Amino acid sequence: TMAAKSSIRDTARVLDLPLGEADRIAKLLPNMKLGKIFGLNDQELKKSLRADELLKVNEIINLADEDNLSGETIQQAIVLEGSLRNTGTHACGVIITPDDITQFVPVATAKDSDLYVTQFDNSVVEDAGLLKMDFLGLKTLTLIKDTVELVKFKHNIDLDPDAFPLDDEKTYELFQRGDTVGIFQYESAGMQKYLKDLKPTVFADLIAMNALYRPGPLEYIPSFVDRKNGKEEISYDLDDMEEYLQETYGITVYQEQVMLLSQKLAGFTKGEADVLRKAMGKKIHALLAKLKPQFIEGGKANGHDPEKLEKI
Repeated sequence: TMAAKSSIRDTARVLDLPLGEADRIAKLLPNMKLGKIFGLNDQELKKSLRADELLKVNEIINLADEDNLSGETIQQAIVLEGSLRNTGTHACGVIITPDDITQFVPVATAKDSDLYVTQFDNSVVEDAGLLKMDFLGLKTLTLIKDTVELVKFKHNIDLDPDAFPLDDEKTYELFQRGDTVGIFQYESAGMQKYLKDLKPTVFADLIAMNALYRPGPLEYIPSFVDRKNGKEEISYDLDDMEEYLQETYGITVYQEQVMLLSQKLAGFTKGEADVLRKAMGKKIHALLAKLKPQFIEGGKANGHDPEKLEKI
């Protein structure tokens, strides 16, 4: 959506207001909506702005009254503020419908292609009962296919990637050295550094690293590495958690673990556990606030210590 500054700049571009003047007006704006500035009286503005901001805001208000391009730009920008500026197309989100898609949602064609796209946003589409799947096109898959063909051509050996063993020692040695360029999701410099620290030896180590290497869980990697290598004691907040956290050395890594733990510790149903997973994954704070007391009450009913439940 268009924020105050971008609505000024975009309107200026259409009305041919010189760039310098558009920039000057945009820089006069405090961190406040245009609509709000023009909706408050002098007293309210004085209360909500610093002295230096008030001077700039008064200049905008005076400019808006002028019968020229600057004035017209500001007046138009007030109208446009908050409207949708442009639409984006999900790189790999595919909608699946039981019948012709036009029976369920409005469609348009994506820009630069003949592809149909839904005019509903992703969350609305899911609420409307449609299935959204992400199909990611990966260069890595082509690399694997080309490699198989090259090995056949040069060495006359038939490789079947689906039959590769998951306990091949030489492959783990590559990961332990951080030699992972060309391996999907393991090739960044940060990931290579953590792999060298971790020294993975089983497939579960690789899956966990992939799950942890994201904003947020990233802070648990040093502890995960130390627990794996015996430098830190593996402990559980409650003994009941060991069943589901054993393979990740006592650290909650996966959404599935969150779901299983909420069922075991607090008696959530499978449906409630899935709602909790979604609320965490999508950071829906209102939903989390609603589920928290339910988790704590359910855990207390199962005889667990409220303080530990709070921490969990």
